[in-house]
Order: sequence, then C-alpha cells, then structure tokens
Amino acid sequence: MKNNNSNTKLILLHPYIQKQGSSNKLWLLAFVSFFTIAFLLTLVYTRESTTGKPTAAGIIAVTGGGVGDAAPLPTTVVNTLLHYASKSNDSFHMSYSELKPISDVLRKCSSPCNFLVFGLTPETLLWKSLNHNGRTVFIEENRYYAAYFEEIHPEIDVFDVQYTTKMNETKELIASAKEQIHNECRPVQNLLFSDCKLGINDLPNHVYEVDWDVILIDGPRGNGPESPGRMQPIFTAGVLARSKKWGSLKTHVFVHDYYRDVEQMSGDEFLCRENMVERNDMLAHFMVERMEENSFQYCRNKNNSSSSTKASVS
Repeated sequence: MKNNNSNTKLILLHPYIQKQGSSNKLWLLAFVSFFTIAFLLTLVYTRESTTGKPTAAGIIAVTGGGVGDAAPLPTTVVNTLLHYASKSNDSFHMSYSELKPISDVLRKCSSPCNFLVFGLTPETLLWKSLNHNGRTVFIEENRYYAAYFEEIHPEIDVFDVQYTTKMNETKELIASAKEQIHNECRPVQNLLFSDCKLGINDLPNHVYEVDWDVILIDGPRGNGPESPGRMQPIFTAGVLARSKKWGSLKTHVFVHDYYRDVEQMSGDEFLCRENMVERNDMLAHFMVERMEENSFQYCRNKNNSSSSTKASVS
C-alpha cells in the first residue's frame, strides 16, 4: 500500500489573486450592461420615431411640400377600388357606371380637392380613399350612426344634421323658396344666417366657409312620404356652389337616385337642367357656376325649372 502523504500538494491562493479575478468580472459585466442598455434605448427611440405621429417637417419631407403636392393614386389602384366597390354584397351599393363619373371628377380635381358628401353609404370609405390628398366631409342624418362610424373610422370627418322637411311637402317647400328668392332663400348667401326652410343652417361654421369643388348628394335616404327627402341638401348644394369666393368657377354636383320625383323636381329647380352634363338611370351630374351676390334666380333659363314638369310626390 502506497503512502499518499508523500504525494500531497498544498495549493495556497493569495487573497490578491481572488480579488483581482472578481474585479475583472465586475468590470466586464458593467461594460456589457452599458452597451445593452444603450442598444435598447436606441431601438425604442427608433421605433417611436417611425411609428409615432409625423411632424410637420416630416410631412413636408415626404410629400415635397404641402399636402396638395402628394402624388395621386395610380390608375391601377383606382380601377381596383372601383371594381371591388361595385361588386359589394350590400343591396344599396352603387354600380360601376355610377361610381366611375364621380371617380373621374375627383381624379381631375385640382389638389387639394374639397369634397362634400351627404349621407354615409357603402361607398364612404371609397370616397375618402379616392380623395386621399384632399378634404372629404360627410353629413349624416342619423347622429348615432355618425358617432359610431367616426369611432371605428377616426380618419373620417362626419357631422350629423337634423332635417326638418318631409317628402310630401316638396311642392310647397319649392314654392315657398321661390317666393323668398329675394330674401331668406337667395341663391347666393351664407346659409349659416338663413331661415330658409330648404337651407341647412346648423352645420359647423367652417363647412359654409369652404369652397367645395365636388358635392355628392346620397342622403338622406328618403324612404317614405313622412321621411326627410333630399330637397334640403339639393338646395344647400346649389347655394354653396353659387356662393363660392375662390377656387374653380364651377362646382360638380352629383345627385344619386335621380329617377325619384323629389330628386328630379328639386334638381330641376335648384341645380337646373341647363347645368346637367350627364345622367344615367340613377345618377345626375351638374356643373353649377358661381354667381354674383346680387343674383336672384336659380336658373338662367326659367323654362328649365320644375314648374313646367308634371311630376308628383305621393
């Protein structure tokens, strides 16, 4: 049996060596921690800069100036949007032949284009997209639906309005407006201060101050004789177009469901047949020219008014 005592070796660690090793580890840990924290801060800052709200300088850098300098939608994108919108499963959606004239006008409209739409419809998001460089405002009769729609689509500007007319009052309201053409129902005026029964005077002030380039009337729905018809938005659109102070000389006004009596009678009287440039089964397109403040007739050719029509409203 071997004696292990002779092979025993004693290893003695000096305290200085132990302290030196621990100190090196601490310095290494601190070094790595510093660069890790710096990397994380840089990453967070970069993400906030790219996902946060753009600054005015950022917008100008991207668009090359103001909003109006942004490039228009490519033709293929517009055609794709129109195609899928016209194939919607909604029973009340517009057909391609109705969508196309409005889309064409929006594409030719000088940017930024001011687009006013009466009615929240299946095409609401389409109109906003097609006028993506401009200002698009929607007017809706149902205040609860307007609030709901704006909540789920915060990028949409929508205001509710309380219509005060009924479809079965169309003839009387048109006659009343003609009687007050030199007073409350003037063709050129700021409707905010008007008491004309056909004028809409409870919208936000800035709506009356904008020079609208395109106006689409697709609301209210007009489902029955006791429901509000489109006499008010048609009359209001005519006044807004004639009262423009700047911008293009003429305003494009589209009236949907133009096969119905109320739309035809009001359109003939306040938008005028002489201004109609296109019409299909469902959509009428007018170009209404700006007028002088002392003008007191809606149509230059009085024979174009609905007084000569035999349309009746039940």
